[in-house]
Amino acid sequence: MKRYAIIFILIMAVLSGISEANGLKGKIQLDLSQPPQVEETDPVLEKYTEIMSEISITDDAYEVVEQIRTTVQDVQSIAMDVEVSEIRGQRIERMFFHLLGSMESKVVRVEFLEPSELRGYILVADQEKMESRMYQPINNQIAVRGLEDASKEVLSTLSISDLETFFDFSEYSVEVLEAAEEDEVMDYLLEVDALDEILQVRVKSDTWFPYEISVYEGDAFVGTMTISNVVFNPELSKEELTRLPEAKEVRM
Repeated sequence: MKRYAIIFILIMAVLSGISEANGLKGKIQLDLSQPPQVEETDPVLEKYTEIMSEISITDDAYEVVEQIRTTVQDVQSIAMDVEVSEIRGQRIERMFFHLLGSMESKVVRVEFLEPSELRGYILVADQEKMESRMYQPINNQIAVRGLEDASKEVLSTLSISDLETFFDFSEYSVEVLEAAEEDEVMDYLLEVDALDEILQVRVKSDTWFPYEISVYEGDAFVGTMTISNVVFNPELSKEELTRLPEAKEVRM
């Protein structure tokens, strides 16, 4: 599933109304509560098994991937700045935003800073209420949508905050392309074969949290996501995360 490429396309389209994209990756669940029964072969399960059997990961890459997984698995809240640069034809489009997320409150807050036409826009996605709210300063209005009807850019933003899934590379083929040491800190460049896209992931050993992810589809460069100013487990109240300027609410 092209989860990273979709994020580039959809975050950049957050206010343009573009909402066509691939669905989220499904999970195969087996019901073991019933006695085994003879059933027809499931082609989806067969394909999944075939793909998983082809996954390979080098020893040094496994150590880095495990360090990343261990780092994010106990994070309950996070604050970070995210810059997304996407190749669109002959031009590069750029977006910069501040993301706050709480796993306990199940709320993600995105404050858009660039480009200038998006500055001041605020997106709040509340998974407990199954609702997203977007403050639009251009008309001093809050657009409210149910998450079941939310645009895919909202869902893609939520996927970034799901750290254990978004930064789990263990289910893909991974190798270390580069490893350099500076001031006793190792800087790794991983290449992740994510089935139908290639990711180049940069991570340092002082944090074990990826700070750059570049995406390729075949030989085509899609774009880069750069993550900075990361704070693990900041104190974030639900009130702080959901607070928006006073404005008229319009349910979409």
